[in-house]
Amino acid sequence: MHQAAHSSDENVAGVTASPDEAVERRKFIRKITSLIIVAGAVLITLYVWGIIERHPRTDDATARANVVGIAPRVAGQILKLNVQDNQAVKEGDVLFEIDPKDYRLVLEKAKADLAALDRQIGQAHSTLQRLEPLLPKSFTTAENVDEARTKLTTLQAQREGVVATINLEELHLSYCKVIAPFSGRVINLNISAGAHVTTGVPVFSLLDTSKWYVIANFREAEIRHMAPGSEAIVYLSSAPNQRFRGKVQGIGWAVKPEGEIDLPPSGVPYVKRELNWVRVAQRFPVRIEVEDPDPNLFRMGASAVAIIDGPPR
Repeated sequence: MHQAAHSSDENVAGVTASPDEAVERRKFIRKITSLIIVAGAVLITLYVWGIIERHPRTDDATARANVVGIAPRVAGQILKLNVQDNQAVKEGDVLFEIDPKDYRLVLEKAKADLAALDRQIGQAHSTLQRLEPLLPKSFTTAENVDEARTKLTTLQAQREGVVATINLEELHLSYCKVIAPFSGRVINLNISAGAHVTTGVPVFSLLDTSKWYVIANFREAEIRHMAPGSEAIVYLSSAPNQRFRGKVQGIGWAVKPEGEIDLPPSGVPYVKRELNWVRVAQRFPVRIEVEDPDPNLFRMGASAVAIIDGPPR
């Protein structure tokens, strides 16, 4: 039995790999594993690059809305200020009222002038009606009739001017109440009742909260993957877990070149360049209209992230 066991041990030793072979096998396995890891990393990198290439993304974006300066159409002293800074208002609300006394006096004077003119017109008309039947009988002269007719025509023309003045003054009087042109939110209010306002000079601004959009600055190489109507996803840095759908409304066609002095002001936007691998890439502004904005989250100038999600629908 001792010999049999010894023979069995020799057989096992005969089929067991040598230490060198085991080391080589482990090296081979490690090489294969490394190649698989490298190949997988390359494939994942290419896949991610393809997604980024087809769906450009930028965090150089801000939320925007249209802002209108509320400027009175008549000058005067503010009698009543009905709003506060950051207050929400509805279309048609009276924002503030200008003292109407001066405009009411001018209107009353114009109406008095019209009444006096109407009396003169009535007298001139009566004179003409009285003279015209006398002309065939030679009880008056053609010169007198022409004079009466001319006077009536002149007074009637003057009446049209006075009526136009009344209409204009009534319009001025209505402008003493400054109305909200749309629903929105009052911003940059730094004035009180009693202040004097000037025609055409904004008193404060009104933010149009009915429509929001995001201005996203994409690198010049990325804008070829988008067009007006392209689907987009945006979210605010203040609410990263809440996504909003949007559409590309337009892609900027002009930015001010780096280092160029904008004199006189051209209105062309300036977008800072960024280092992109080995060269500096220019960015162009892309306007994305948000389809379902949350009025409680969106604020003018809030930081945002924009992702182009697909081609135009």
